[in-house]
Amino acid sequence: MQQDKLFTPVKSVGDTKIYDYDPDLSKHPIPPHLHAIPEQPNNKVDGYLIRFERILNWMFRSMMMLAGLGLAFLMFSQVIMRYVLESPFTGIEEASILLAVWIYFLGMGYATREREHIHGGIVSLIVKDPYKVNIIRFIGSITCMIAACIFGYFACKYAIKELDRGRLSINLRWPRGLWSTSMIVGFAMMVGYFLLETINEFRDLRRKHRARKSLNTKEAVQ
Repeated sequence: MQQDKLFTPVKSVGDTKIYDYDPDLSKHPIPPHLHAIPEQPNNKVDGYLIRFERILNWMFRSMMMLAGLGLAFLMFSQVIMRYVLESPFTGIEEASILLAVWIYFLGMGYATREREHIHGGIVSLIVKDPYKVNIIRFIGSITCMIAACIFGYFACKYAIKELDRGRLSINLRWPRGLWSTSMIVGFAMMVGYFLLETINEFRDLRRKHRARKSLNTKEAVQ
């Protein structure tokens, strides 16, 4: 009874047990171990890393916002030039694609940070033990990190090849490496945040394992 009480998950509607978090369906706050960035540092080094990550996050969010505003301005300008002035400029299409790919890959990394990437909740419907759910989630985070490393490797390989060859865009004559670099940044963000997520979940598992072991010891003594 004490063990079930210790590991009882959050309840939301009636007696329905919630083992997973969905920002669109759940009203309760997101548990810390389900987030790539911990709310509170565990030691001094964690404090420095969290502050450094906040600076990077501010930079990435600013880049996404500026790229989004720039893309909207370019598309509006293209409409005016094409249908009002009847003098379209094809270079705007290249610049628009450049901003779009940067928004896409920066958003990919940011979604990993906020854990807004596509994921399923079928595990919480089959497995009812929160500790086992955490183990499966931990394995899933490691798998996602390995997959991001593999895809990131090929993306970086392609981007470096583009940079080495010095290819230029057709109309603006800009280095095509400006487009390809977005993949390096995006996958680097994904791998980094999946790594942080894995570390947080591993720490959470260790805490719960020690709590379970301590509880079992007390029950054995009694």
